[in-house]
Amino acid sequence: MKKIIPVFGIFLITAGLYGITANPDYTMAKTKNYTVSKSSKAKKGYRNCDSYNKYTKDYFVIRTYLEKLEAAGGGTLTIKKGTYKITNSLFVPNNVTVKFKNGVRIEKLNKTGKAVLKPAESIFQIVTKKNAQKKKSASGYTACKNVKFNGTGNVVIDLKSIKEAKGILMAHCQDVEVSGIQFKNMNVGHFLEVDATKNLNVHDCTFTGVTKSTPYTKEAINLDTPDDITHGLGCSWSKPDKLPNINVTIENCKFLNLKRGIGTHKYSQKKKNGVWDINMYHENVVVRNNVFSNIENMGIFMLNWKNVTIDSNKFVNNAQCMDFRGVQKTVTITDNDFGDNLVVRTFRGNNQLIYFKGYKSPGAGNEYSAIYNDLGFETLPELLALNKA
Repeated sequence: MKKIIPVFGIFLITAGLYGITANPDYTMAKTKNYTVSKSSKAKKGYRNCDSYNKYTKDYFVIRTYLEKLEAAGGGTLTIKKGTYKITNSLFVPNNVTVKFKNGVRIEKLNKTGKAVLKPAESIFQIVTKKNAQKKKSASGYTACKNVKFNGTGNVVIDLKSIKEAKGILMAHCQDVEVSGIQFKNMNVGHFLEVDATKNLNVHDCTFTGVTKSTPYTKEAINLDTPDDITHGLGCSWSKPDKLPNINVTIENCKFLNLKRGIGTHKYSQKKKNGVWDINMYHENVVVRNNVFSNIENMGIFMLNWKNVTIDSNKFVNNAQCMDFRGVQKTVTITDNDFGDNLVVRTFRGNNQLIYFKGYKSPGAGNEYSAIYNDLGFETLPELLALNKA
């Protein structure tokens, strides 16, 4: 008599072979769950390619499982304790949660050992592999959705002071979360490059350390637009549609020993009747309950932001707390501890006046029209009174 093996039993055997972990939320038809450790192997095709070596091993291993998740439509990638050196960009697709366990270190490596495989600037990019391989394939806010990077315990992403390196790059996506990660050692680049993103929550992270010799003042978290005039973003897969970021919340984070904490250093405009007359505002930005300490330039640089909330932050030993340029109402500033820091930059020779006109983004993009503040307040005393309200 032949034995009949239940279909459920076959699935359990297959799941064990492919490293799928048991999870009550597991949906067989849509998502999978994988765990990566230092002993995990890349798929055979990568292990046999010319570019696979001691420098690129970790990159190819994690890439293997992210591609599996893309094929499955999403799921969870759990990375276990260890140091992983990443040479090239890892593409994180739709509906994927990357969980970093206690003791994980992700380090940027700028050496691949093979001339045919050049190191990339970023460690993670939120984009499907399919889109990443085509020029201008991603646009709007829906190219990639529902992505999380969650750290538990002592989790570090270290850029190793490599020039222009970036930790996580996101564009044309929505519903993104970054939490529980220590970002360290930037040099000209950014820890988070955020462009054309809707619904981003960054919380309980630390951003610390910048190369002292870097000639540029750059933000730990950069809110930018994909724009071929200002050279914002610069990824070949991104359509330069100039879309701003909408619904960004940054809370319970620490910004330590940096040149600039959160901000925007270029702005974008679109034409109306042949004139640069439509500002692309980063809208609904909330910066709440963060610490900014030992910031050389300023904690928060608001350039073409609209509907802004700066609430319950603490500023310690910073050159300047905030800067407003082209910021539009409504601006809510409450319960911040400015300490002895310079609160805002002064303009037009009046130490009390905040209102600013005529700023034009220097360098690329300076053909755009001037921008103007519409804050609802104009002087430092008004701002301080608002902060205590």
